[in-house]
Amino acid sequence: MKLKFNIPAALLIFIVLYMLLIGVRPLFSPDEVRYIEIPREMLADHDFVTPHLNGARYFEKPIMGYWLITGAIHVFGENAFAGRFMPAMSTGLAALIVLLLAAKMTGKSEIGLYAAGVFLLMPLVFIIGTTCTLDAIFSLFVTATIASFYCAVEGYQTKKRLKCVLWLMATGAAAGCAFLTKGFLAFALPVTAVLPWFVWNFADAALDLRRTKSSPDSNGTAERKKGVVSELKKCLKAIFSLPWLPFVVALLVIAPWAILIHRAQPDFWRYFVVDEHFNRFGFMGEAKVEHPHGPFYFVLTLIWGAAEWFLLSPAIGYGFKKIGIRSEKNSWFRFLICWFAGPFLFLSASSGKLPTYILPCFPAISIMIAAGLFRYFEERPDGKGKLFNVPLIIFAAAGVVAGPVALIVLYYVLPNCFDFAFYSKGETWKLFILFNALVLTLFGTFAAFTEKKTSRKLSYFISAVIPAFVASFFVVPEFVYNARSLDEFLEECRDEITPDTIIIAHGSNMHAVCLAYHRNDLYVLSPGEIEYGLTCKEAEEKDKKRNLGYGRVKKFVSANPDKKIVMFLPANRYYDHVTKNLYPPPVSLKKSIPDDPEDRNADGVVMARFR
Repeated sequence: MKLKFNIPAALLIFIVLYMLLIGVRPLFSPDEVRYIEIPREMLADHDFVTPHLNGARYFEKPIMGYWLITGAIHVFGENAFAGRFMPAMSTGLAALIVLLLAAKMTGKSEIGLYAAGVFLLMPLVFIIGTTCTLDAIFSLFVTATIASFYCAVEGYQTKKRLKCVLWLMATGAAAGCAFLTKGFLAFALPVTAVLPWFVWNFADAALDLRRTKSSPDSNGTAERKKGVVSELKKCLKAIFSLPWLPFVVALLVIAPWAILIHRAQPDFWRYFVVDEHFNRFGFMGEAKVEHPHGPFYFVLTLIWGAAEWFLLSPAIGYGFKKIGIRSEKNSWFRFLICWFAGPFLFLSASSGKLPTYILPCFPAISIMIAAGLFRYFEERPDGKGKLFNVPLIIFAAAGVVAGPVALIVLYYVLPNCFDFAFYSKGETWKLFILFNALVLTLFGTFAAFTEKKTSRKLSYFISAVIPAFVASFFVVPEFVYNARSLDEFLEECRDEITPDTIIIAHGSNMHAVCLAYHRNDLYVLSPGEIEYGLTCKEAEEKDKKRNLGYGRVKKFVSANPDKKIVMFLPANRYYDHVTKNLYPPPVSLKKSIPDDPEDRNADGVVMARFR
């Protein structure tokens, strides 16, 4: 089967979606700005061992992700493109691993190419891969760890010793980099993916041995029994012998920085292990858990994170059934199942959850989807598969009806009937982009339905979803930018800021203020994530004083009569606190959203100058 969705097409998708357009959106605060401000402070302070945020020790993550983003900032400058470059590149490299591994497992390069396309066009992968966080970088290293170990096991089974050793070393190097990006999950996720696969293979071999012993046919029974016993021994030996070399290599990768950070910050490892791992998983009690969610949170995340591919689940499921899991030649499919299910269940057991956590499961899902679809169409070379075509028709029919209705609701019903404008009058062009994306998606879906040749049929479907991804860069409502992006507002306030101005900021917007004005000496109200850095015993006395309470602002302003003092605060908090007389009257006041209500329902940010 010759597939038209070739390497240049896959590369074009990556270049357009993950390279050319990632600088279109401004940086969102606080998450994206955090991961560009910490590297900026690294470059400014020439301290590449200890991460700092607003000049305070920041021990939530190790160093590797910051190093990589620092390199991008050094090359491209302090902008949205630089901040998102490494996450985007990491997603592209993960797609390349998916491509090569899928082709290796199935023996078909077409499946590898399609698997890479599936991976790049999953909504969760796309969102994280075009956002300035460490999750895409971490997922790349975990993907490389698991894929390398699979290749090492293959070399071990075929008695290619050098190949096995090299892949084991690659496994350890990738695991070490993953640890330096996000910590102990770098070891937990590969173990929960690989160990169940070994156990599954061992159990299957044990069942074969039992069936061989009970077989009434004596001809060849002894030989089969000997082969099964040999397989059991090989499996056990692999379980206990293969992980040691990757573990040693990983330690060698981790050790230099681990020693340096311990010498520079002796409390780092205690804080990182206890607060950032035990607490997050709920081992220290539910009260200390960040982002608590129920056990089915990741199920819902998976549904929207792989949205359009669930549309094809009947055909994919049929393909899974035909691939099977019983024979030795299908051990690769067992491996993919364990790669997905092991980390997924492990992370689901955690009390703290965010959608980004399950990103390392998606490479396995992508390969499974591609393999399932190709297996389904192997029996239908004419492209007349009902399990594929019927969902497309249902989707197209729903789009024809629901799409225009949704646009009418956004354009007319919400502003006129509910006095809520999702898009302002100056943003009607975004509705036009949405309409065109809908038309192109429906056109691609119809083309996939009518096409008879399997390769083109699959390519048309994968192309049908691309307009929606492209449109997502341009159709974000302005009120979202007003609430989450402070770039323009902080630029408007630049005239109020001089080098000796004392700046007070809230913990939710201090990242953006630090980045905009190149400052790392802000006084902070509700410090949140840097509370440890400002209050730990190693913090300097001047840094401890930067942790201001809301009730201390008046006293602080009075104690600095000769200083110019500017405060940035979420508007809803500011107006609520004004009613409680917590702040002195400002000399000047600016709002990021001019028509924001001056009460607790405000969405923007306020700049108040007290002197």
